[in-house]
Amino acid sequence: MPPKPTLNIDMAEFRTMRNLMIRVQDEARKIRRLQDDVLPKLKQQLAETKGVFKGKEQKTLTEQIQQTETKISTMLDALPKVMKEDGYPDVQAFMATYREAEAVVERHNRALAEWERKAKESRRPVAKEQYSPPERESVRNRLRQLQAQGRQQKSRKQSFDRER
Repeated sequence: MPPKPTLNIDMAEFRTMRNLMIRVQDEARKIRRLQDDVLPKLKQQLAETKGVFKGKEQKTLTEQIQQTETKISTMLDALPKVMKEDGYPDVQAFMATYREAEAVVERHNRALAEWERKAKESRRPVAKEQYSPPERESVRNRLRQLQAQGRQQKSRKQSFDRER
């Protein structure tokens, strides 16, 4: 049986990086929502508010637009500060480090799953005859038909795409 794979990085550090990544992604979603949803709606409301007696409404909408824009800019300025607080010089350096660590963890998880599968197989006694429960013939035939149809559909799609 092969030796159990070991992880080359500190999992506690990776978890803190992942939590930081989640926090930054949440902030980015909030910024994007403000930029893509809230701000255009306010500007549209301002454009639709016309007339002599709507000056007060226009003023409040203009103030809301300015407040939203300043909120967006402060949130954008805060993102790099969050990274620097955790010891990363900028967002790009963090992303490169995070992606590399994520790839290492993913490779480790795959190797560990493969190791567990091999360990499970080696513990299982080898039987003289593999027992398979009796199946209904119709179910087996139906399964084969569905598999054949799936293969035919894949080959049709490939040939169709090539003709274009």
